Parts: sequence; C-alpha cells; structure tokens
Amino acid sequence: MTSSQPRHYLILSVAMMTFLPLLINVSFKIISLQGMVFTASSVLCPLVACFYLLVLKECTLTQQRQVLHQSLLALYLFSIGVYLLVNLPSVDYVRDNMAYQIVFEDIPKKFFAATLAFGLSFYIPHLLCCSPQNDTFASPRKRLLLALFGGFSFFTLDFFLLFSDPKVPNFQQIYIDSLMIASGIMFTASILYLAGLLFGSRLRLFRRSTPPDYLLSPFYHYLLGFSVVITLICLACEYRLVSFNNGWTLPASGILSPFLLVASNLVGEIYDYRANLRLMFVVLLSELTFDVLLMTTIVLPSPSYFDLNPFYHFIMPRRITATTLALFVTLTCNAVLLKNLKESGYAGGNQSLRLFVANSIAISLLCLVNYSLLFAGIYPYEQIFSLAITSWVYKLVMVVLGLPLVFWLYRLVRKRQSLGLMDSRAGKI
Repeated sequence: MTSSQPRHYLILSVAMMTFLPLLINVSFKIISLQGMVFTASSVLCPLVACFYLLVLKECTLTQQRQVLHQSLLALYLFSIGVYLLVNLPSVDYVRDNMAYQIVFEDIPKKFFAATLAFGLSFYIPHLLCCSPQNDTFASPRKRLLLALFGGFSFFTLDFFLLFSDPKVPNFQQIYIDSLMIASGIMFTASILYLAGLLFGSRLRLFRRSTPPDYLLSPFYHYLLGFSVVITLICLACEYRLVSFNNGWTLPASGILSPFLLVASNLVGEIYDYRANLRLMFVVLLSELTFDVLLMTTIVLPSPSYFDLNPFYHFIMPRRITATTLALFVTLTCNAVLLKNLKESGYAGGNQSLRLFVANSIAISLLCLVNYSLLFAGIYPYEQIFSLAITSWVYKLVMVVLGLPLVFWLYRLVRKRQSLGLMDSRAGKI
C-alpha cells in the first residue's frame, strides 16, 4: 500500500465491513413512523453508498479494489459464520424460543440478497468503469454518479430479493416510502459532497502526517478486517447456547472468539504494541457502532405483522455494556502482556510460552467479565459458572491449537517483509 492516506482507507473499509453485516442483521426490519412504512435497508443501503463515494474520492484505485474485496469477504464470512453457529445443536429452551426464530430467520436469503445486490451495484460497476486507463474515479461528477447508481441499485435489488417472494402486506407502499427515504439520504449526501468539493481545502478531517509503517501493510488491514467480522459474528449469536453430545454447553459467540486472539497475537508479534492497541480501538469502535445502530433501528416502531422488538429490547442494553467492557479488557490485556513479556525476555524469549501465558490471562479475564455481566439474571448462577468454565477450557484449547497457525503466518509475513526490504535496497543501489 503506497498511498499517503492509509488512515482514510482504514476508516472507510471498517465502516463498510460494519454496515454490511448490520444490513444483514436487520434485513427484515420494517419501520412504521409518522404514517410512513419503510425498511431499515432504505437507510443503511444509502449509507453504504456514501462510504463508497468517500472511498472513490479518498483512496487510490488499488485501495478501492481492496475495500470492495474486503467488503465482499466480510459479507461471506459473516453470513457463513452466523449460519454455521445458528445450525449447531442448541439447548431446547433456546431452540423453541420465538425470538431466535425471528432473529435468525432466512439467513441464506439475507446473505444472497445482500451479496448479489452489493456485487451488481458496486463491485461489478467498479470493475467495468474504473481502471488505470479510465479516468472515471478521477472525475468528481462521475464518482458521484457511480455512487448514486450504486446506492439506488443496492437498495432496490436488496428490497425486491427480500420482500417480493413471499410478498409482504402493503408491498407497494413500503417500497415507495422506502425509496423516498433512500432518495432523501442520497441526495442530501450528494449536496454535502459537492459542498465539500467547493470548500474542501478548508475542511480537512485528517491532518497529513507520516503514517505508522504497519498502516502501509495490506496484511495488517486484512487482519483488522478479519477481527471486525469475527467480532460481529459473535455479537449476532451472543445469547445462543450450543449443546454438544458430550454434555458440554457453550455460548455460540465463544466458539469463534479465539480467532480474535489469534489475530491479536499476529499483530503483536509481526508489528508492535501500538498496532495491537489500534486493532483493539477499531474493533471496539466497530462493535459500539454495530450495537448502537442496531439498537437505534430496532427501537423504532414496527407494524404488528413484522415486530422484532421484544427480544432486542431486553438484551441490547445489557449486551452493549458487557461486550464493550469484555473486548476492551481482553484485547488491551493481551496487547500489554505480549509487549511486556517480549521486552522482559520472559522464558528466555520462548515465543510459544509467551503467547500462551498472555492468552491464558486474557481469556480468564474475558470469561470473568463477559459471562458475569452478560448472563447474570438470565440464567441460574450455577449454569453461568458452568458456561464460564467450559468456555475457558474451550478457548484455551483453541488458542493452543492456533499457535502453529500463528507461527506459520508470522514466518511467512516476516519472510515477505525481508524480501521486500531487500528489493527496496537493491533498487536504491
């Protein structure tokens, strides 16, 4: 990555990867407000288009392609991850809960609608219109037209794929009202964009400064994006309990959460302490954005035939506090421990032992903070204790099994970095 503005790329790519899973999560949400009946997608799809417009404006062509690649990967990973966790055998009182049947209804349909609409609206048009030989992305007017086309196409395709079969009551009214909402957002964003072009030299959101080296590494951005998507998958399945044949019961969110520590380990070992703290900050910001927007969306009134509110009204306030604190404590603790153990030469510089010690303490804090806040008052304390113990054992085993993957990726990236450094030195000679 050679751009002088990697911070724009980081923020915009994470925003896209946060809003697209949010769109899948509230795909069937219909809002009834002030006589208008519209879908949540009529708000989220134009916002994705606004981020896409900023990507076209602020990022190089290579970065634009990477943002689109990461967004598609986020859609695939989120949908497949949620689908797999939802279809694991759940405990009886969760399986029969109507709330879960509503929340996790038609995951394949949501995934197909969002992915196909995104690909046809943003990904393929960008491949066709934007190339080094084509100056489309260099023209403000053409960038705006490309984003407007993408926004309207994304909303319309997603709406028809979700609600046309079977057709929901008042289909035409919902579509017209939703189209009005989407149009209002898109045209407002267009006016702000054009105003920004006129006064852009005076309104700089980011001061130009030399970015850290790790922000210039594509691998760091992919690790960060992977961490964000894993976090969002865990959020989507937070209260679902999975029952295994051996009698163990685990929260579905805990099954994939060890991969977040694997990403943190790689960042801490390949880059530095500040890169790990930035990963923590971005994951935390993404989680808060996802949860706050999800809660804002679901508290809005819905028609009686499409009401998802009762379940979310109960769990969301508790979940935001518990998850935010748990993520902050776990990732910060892991980053600090990796740094201090490396600098102190703990265990004679033994990398595997250092990672194991840091991860063990981070996992212990995660189970202590998360389950005590998340499940208190919902399940009996004996069951909470059992969930915490089984989750702690499972996460510890997964971290140990993930160490070879960490070492392999660490050596691979280090080798490529050394080859790149040698090539740059040879070029200077």
